[in-house]
Amino acid sequence: MAYSATQIANFFILKGLEEGVKVDPLKVQKLVYFAHGWHLYFHKSPLIRDGIEAWRYGPVVPNLYYAYRKFGTSTIKETAPEPEGCLPLDERTNAFLGQIWKSYGRYTGLDLSMMTHEPGYAWDMTRRENATPWNDAVINNALIQDEFSRRKNGGG
Repeated sequence: MAYSATQIANFFILKGLEEGVKVDPLKVQKLVYFAHGWHLYFHKSPLIRDGIEAWRYGPVVPNLYYAYRKFGTSTIKETAPEPEGCLPLDERTNAFLGQIWKSYGRYTGLDLSMMTHEPGYAWDMTRRENATPWNDAVINNALIQDEFSRRKNGGG
């Protein structure tokens, strides 16, 4: 089952607030991207139902951008409302996201952003092949899954 990106973002925001770790809008975007990518790799299914677009400065879930941009580069202090009808995260998903947090929560948004910009990976390929100054193309899940397969096998 695919969740709302907002649900996944809220998981990471609450983790940060609980542990006193800064989660700013850039970091939450990248944490959601990494969680989605690893989910595609390990479970062969999307974690989120929202599209991830190849914006000029990295992969972005547009509704997360608009929900959290008011925080600028500061810590996000509150979660965003989740879309109506969302089922709560199940136990397996909570455990999976906990592992993502354990692996990536210590990095800054800028650190994570640099990882998503590596040449030859999904964002880079989508920007080079599809995006224009007036159109931010959606990154294909197959490209994201391939990226994380290569990450797992030592390619980044």
